[in-house]
Amino acid sequence: MRRACRQVADLAKVIMRAAEDGAAGHCGRVTDSDDDNENSSNNHKCAKLMRAARFSPVSVQHAFGHALDGQLIAATPTCTLTLTFVYNELVSRNLWNTRFHRGRPRGHDTGGDPETQGRTPVRALATRHLQHPSTDGWNVVAGASALAHQWALAQENLPRYPLKDACAFSEATRIRLAVCLCVAWKFERSLSSHFVRRFYSANPSLLAPHTHELSFVGYSFLTPKEQQAFGPWHESNTNKVQGLYEEMVALEVDLLTSVNVMQLLTRNVQVLAEERIAELLAAGVVDADAAMAMRSVVPFFTIASQDGKSVPPCAGGLVCAAMLCMSVPTTVRAPVLHSYDTVRKQFTAEERRVAFTLLHQATHLEGLAVATMSTTCYVEEDWVHYPFVCSDALKIALFMAHDVCADRK
Repeated sequence: MRRACRQVADLAKVIMRAAEDGAAGHCGRVTDSDDDNENSSNNHKCAKLMRAARFSPVSVQHAFGHALDGQLIAATPTCTLTLTFVYNELVSRNLWNTRFHRGRPRGHDTGGDPETQGRTPVRALATRHLQHPSTDGWNVVAGASALAHQWALAQENLPRYPLKDACAFSEATRIRLAVCLCVAWKFERSLSSHFVRRFYSANPSLLAPHTHELSFVGYSFLTPKEQQAFGPWHESNTNKVQGLYEEMVALEVDLLTSVNVMQLLTRNVQVLAEERIAELLAAGVVDADAAMAMRSVVPFFTIASQDGKSVPPCAGGLVCAAMLCMSVPTTVRAPVLHSYDTVRKQFTAEERRVAFTLLHQATHLEGLAVATMSTTCYVEEDWVHYPFVCSDALKIALFMAHDVCADRK
């Protein structure tokens, strides 16, 4: 009881600080003078230690990254915006099925209910939290992004100037992005497409008519002007559709033979974040509902982190930010009971600092992250977890992250 009261008191202090900070217009900056003096003293000591460790008093030591790394970081927001938008459109039009089916259809046997016969039941927990395509419940966008960084965004295809929209990529690069998205989709949900068979090949084929799904996805990545030059998506334009299909099949082969596709799709940062959440579930730190709630906002923080300047966050930082976000007391019952001790025990100091950075970036979206976020469920007030990603909740979570970063005994 005493511990619970202490946690409630800590949360009350955080909420009051957030309210005072918002009224003062500081937007998440801590202004306590004692904390400022203590931090200033600690920073001064750290600076002295760093200077003492140098080879000479005037030496400059810095690990400069590769120039291509900077280009990839600058291109990442555009890549994510493009993949997210096309993926959401394909799912929303029911061309790709992302439902979480469970077992055989009801009424499949002779004893089934005729009224529900043929309906496929879905997994209720996953559907509640990950139904919207922007939560990337099947890790398709995350996998496609990992493939794109290793293969599609080649050095010679990256522009030398800052990217402002998806059209900044060349047509060849966008077609390669389409290939990455298709490969990631086939890996996760290969038999869950609903494209109409409408195209016949020049040579007789028992498989005709064809869907040319690969071509349609590539066609979706073209600009309106490029689509007009390509021609309509119609049987009358079969030759060009077939030509685009053959070109993209060749690119698929090149992708599969030139990079480690399995590792990129099964060990990307979002999959690692899922494994970290599974560990918290297995340890009894969170329950199943809280674990799925945390997973649903991992893409939110991934998008927020992509400002074109920052390095990609680690899986532990994403999970820590999601856990703090889902423990904010709002008008809706929080899935996670916040505890400073639990957060410090489960996450390293570096992961907690990454979580603080992610929450700060989420409260101050920059560049294309704003456009990408506008295409997701995270800005829709009727989304199930919107109360935990709105601006007020994020400010409180930011203060909570600040406190867990402090080395308090």
